[in-house]
Amino acid sequence: MNIAVIGAGGSIGRQIAQMIVTEQLLKCDEHLILVGNPVGKSARSLYGYAVDIMDAYAEISPRIDVVLDPGEIRGDLIIMAGGATIPLEQNSGKTSRDDLAAGNLPVFETYAEALKKYGHGHEIVICVSNPNELAVAVFARHLGRKRVIGMGAFLDSLRFRKEIAQDLGIRRQRIHGYMAGEHGLHAVPLWSSIHIYGYEPEILENAIQGIRRGYETVHFHRDAAEAGRHLTDLVLAGKVKKAYGLIDQYPPDIRAVLKPFITHFSGSKTVTGTARATMDFIRTIMMGNDALVPGQIQLDGECYGIHSTIGVPFVIGNQGVDRIFEIPVHDDEKALMLQSAALIQEKLDACLS
Repeated sequence: MNIAVIGAGGSIGRQIAQMIVTEQLLKCDEHLILVGNPVGKSARSLYGYAVDIMDAYAEISPRIDVVLDPGEIRGDLIIMAGGATIPLEQNSGKTSRDDLAAGNLPVFETYAEALKKYGHGHEIVICVSNPNELAVAVFARHLGRKRVIGMGAFLDSLRFRKEIAQDLGIRRQRIHGYMAGEHGLHAVPLWSSIHIYGYEPEILENAIQGIRRGYETVHFHRDAAEAGRHLTDLVLAGKVKKAYGLIDQYPPDIRAVLKPFITHFSGSKTVTGTARATMDFIRTIMMGNDALVPGQIQLDGECYGIHSTIGVPFVIGNQGVDRIFEIPVHDDEKALMLQSAALIQEKLDACLS
């Protein structure tokens, strides 16, 4: 299998590329394709980056190719990490993933069209770029919805489980559960999907009730937005430490949605966590075994009658999205999913019409 990383010159793309090499996902006769912007900095830097990787990991490195023409991408697994990210400048006025839509839409279209025209027809595309739903929608329109997956809900679910583990004083791997909906403020925490190794049902119910601190699913979008406005003021004023201190008063689901924002504007960005999650997803596909995972996919009524691009659990295989089905959720979670889907579709219609 050959892997192409679009946006390999960016911070997340570089991290993913290096992890692919250091964790030996590819054999020495397979190809890692570093895809850059022919009119950007990566047109120069990727050649040096490829040499640097070989200097460090020649004994285990796959073949490394640099590609600047979208029409020359030849990969089996395509990691879409290209496009702009939210700027760190506090006076930019752009503080959400939605602000990236207009600038990143032509980037998504360029690569999606090239893969449709020049690809071999079996590529699986993993979208890391934001807005994640827009990236998935564009690539799915050109390549088919079964071959395109977004990382949003997968990453959000890891963050959700981590925050729950933090409150309970246990390791994340003991916790199963999903975050669905939008990759953003309109995410949907599926508390009904949570189960924890070693916790009997009554103990689990009491534990969840305690860490939720009186917050209710029905008000999640409102509560996350209110918390986000307060934290935005602190972060944009440079009071990052205070923002991190304040966010700990909220329950795990709100923290899972808002902490990445603080991390990004701290100057650290969310590079390591995003790259690590992407690697886990890549490894799942490459293993060849079907697995139930959350992620952004294009639905055609399979879940709760939703016709949009949204994060849901589904079965992934080595040919892409294998099966889509409804997992049982609480009524308030279903209602929130439908709200999230409607808002996402409004945004997609505005961008793609």
